[in-house]
Amino acid sequence: MLNHDQNPVEPEIKIEGEDTASKSTEVETELSNEEPKMEEETSAVKPETELEEAAQPEPEAQPIPETVVEEPVVEKIEEPKAVKPEEPKKVLSPEEREMEAMLNMYEESFSNFKVGEIIDGTIVDISDKDVRVDIGFKSEGVIPISEFAYSGPPERNSVIRVYINKIESGDGRLQLSKKKADYQENIERIKNAAVDGNPIPGVIRRRVKGGMIVDVFGIEGFMPGSQMSLKPIPNLDQFIGKEMQFKVVNIDEEHSNIILSRRAVMEEEAAEKREELLGKIQVDSELDGEVKNITQYGAFIDLGGIDGLLHLTDMSWGKLNHPSEMLAIGDKVKVKVINFDPETTKISLGLKQLVPHPWENIEIKYPEGTRITGKVVSVKSFGAFVEIEPGVEGLVHISEMSWTKKITDARKILKNGDSINAIVLELDKENKRISLGMKQMDPNPWLTIEDRYPIGTVLTRKVKSLTAFGAFVEIEEGIDGLVHISDISWTKRIYHPREIFRKGQEVESIILSIDRAQHRIALGVKQLAPDPWESLNEKLPVNTEVKGKISKLIPKGVLVDIPLDNDVVEGFIPISHLALPKLEHSEDAFHVGEELPLKVIELDMDNRRLILSVKAFFFSREPKLQEEYIAIHEQYMRDRVARMLKKKAEKVQKDKERVVDNEKPADEHQTHEEETPAVEEAHVMEETPVLKETPVVEETPVVEDETPVKEVATEQEAEISEEEPKQD
Repeated sequence: MLNHDQNPVEPEIKIEGEDTASKSTEVETELSNEEPKMEEETSAVKPETELEEAAQPEPEAQPIPETVVEEPVVEKIEEPKAVKPEEPKKVLSPEEREMEAMLNMYEESFSNFKVGEIIDGTIVDISDKDVRVDIGFKSEGVIPISEFAYSGPPERNSVIRVYINKIESGDGRLQLSKKKADYQENIERIKNAAVDGNPIPGVIRRRVKGGMIVDVFGIEGFMPGSQMSLKPIPNLDQFIGKEMQFKVVNIDEEHSNIILSRRAVMEEEAAEKREELLGKIQVDSELDGEVKNITQYGAFIDLGGIDGLLHLTDMSWGKLNHPSEMLAIGDKVKVKVINFDPETTKISLGLKQLVPHPWENIEIKYPEGTRITGKVVSVKSFGAFVEIEPGVEGLVHISEMSWTKKITDARKILKNGDSINAIVLELDKENKRISLGMKQMDPNPWLTIEDRYPIGTVLTRKVKSLTAFGAFVEIEEGIDGLVHISDISWTKRIYHPREIFRKGQEVESIILSIDRAQHRIALGVKQLAPDPWESLNEKLPVNTEVKGKISKLIPKGVLVDIPLDNDVVEGFIPISHLALPKLEHSEDAFHVGEELPLKVIELDMDNRRLILSVKAFFFSREPKLQEEYIAIHEQYMRDRVARMLKKKAEKVQKDKERVVDNEKPADEHQTHEEETPAVEEAHVMEETPVLKETPVVEETPVVEDETPVKEVATEQEAEISEEEPKQD
């Protein structure tokens, strides 16, 4: 600058300097009038001056200034070059100097703000979208309202920490961020917590694959699902939105990863409680706990840092099939320590030990004759076990369940869980047994049965059930009477009651006897009518000719019904008196319902036997009648044999077809139609042995049956022999 001032062109420079000085004075006055524009104008003047001063030697180095026209251009360019602000400042007024100093201080204050700095700011305005903050800059900074989600809604005039994003953005505004400021401060807090091992609070926000996202001081961290609790939890969604304590497991600032663990906090707390609890536990001490887990054999109780086992047998004096019948996970219970091993830290707990044994004063609580209400806990075929109170059970035997019903299996009457009323019949404290009775709750109807139904009473009741020895008739609800098979008919031999009765049928009967001790009532049907055998020798003497209808075919002969007035008398025809030679089985020649001419050949009044004969009937008659009788029954025998052979042949045919179908492979069912005749011929060939079963015919007593069977066989064999060449 000094060399520049000593150039020979000094007058011109002075003149130009005077002009520039006047111009600088004008610029200062403009700055005083327009303070907001001062910084821009000042910054513009300084670089221009420096550039032009650096460019001053270039025109001086040129040896020949040729044109005069260039001088005014140079003067215009060089005007700011020769500006010497120091000289006009000497002539400034005090007010102007003070103003200039203030402007310099104002500019210096702006230079103190740097991008990335965290400073305090005051909230001056709040809108729906952003918050305006004053940090002492020439303009106010703007922060989006969304950045206040973690810290809560802002308040006007409150002081907050902000982060400078940009001094001036494209629109000339100061850009600030509260979120970045909080992040910088909170990340330091998280780092310190990781180093110190202290827990920090956080809120579980949402679930992601493999774990949960946790909000810690407004910063999101990841917690693996395995670090949620001391035990696996299938449903982690239940913790969303809850605030908890977490420990920092790992921090990766480069990838912005923070790994958290709630399990570490719980393990630390459990260890502290465990040590404290182990020093207090003693046998017979009573502790409060929470049901942590339930298994088939018991429940684990969390005593506060250490678990104890409450076995199924120590839960109740009564019977429990599963711990879930009494406890549920999360239940608060009070238990008693019944065993403790300090070396293995295993604790055995008891719940029933908190109350005395229920059998101690059992004879006082439940003397004989006491009415009780209990719940059926087990049912067997012989009776039901009833729980009177936990640990006290009684047995209701099937004989003590009903006065009138014949109970053979208690499971048909009661089931587990039923509530019943009973009376204590017997108490055995030593063996811990109580006999109960259900029927004793009601009066015994058998004590007054004879008053209501005296012997000889005629009743009309429904048949309740049928057995081989008789029919049970329901007299009233719970009381049945038996009509024995021998009391159904005077004259007819009954092999089963269903021949006469059916279930639900109305039957008229008379009471024969009552046994109150055995709870039995005998009924009779035949006693309603007089006994025809008393005068049967008068009505059916020997040699009397009658007609009888076959009622039953038996191996030794035939039973027939002989009508007698309004009744029927049963008689017997031996097979030798059926007038058919060589007859071995009565069913071969006769059928039920067939009417036969008969003659009485024997009458035994004592044993009630009536013997009849067809042979004796034809003995005194023309032989032609007997021949017709024999011819009819022989034809019946032939027809019967033919039917039997036909059925047998059909059965054999079906069996062979079934065997052939089973032997065919699965693919033969989809063969062409051309193969079908060959298959049919094979069937015919296989049927040939069936047609030659003549031994069956030879076994029958009737010889005449062989001829038609052989003729049929011959015709079929001829047909088969014609088809054999086709098959070849």
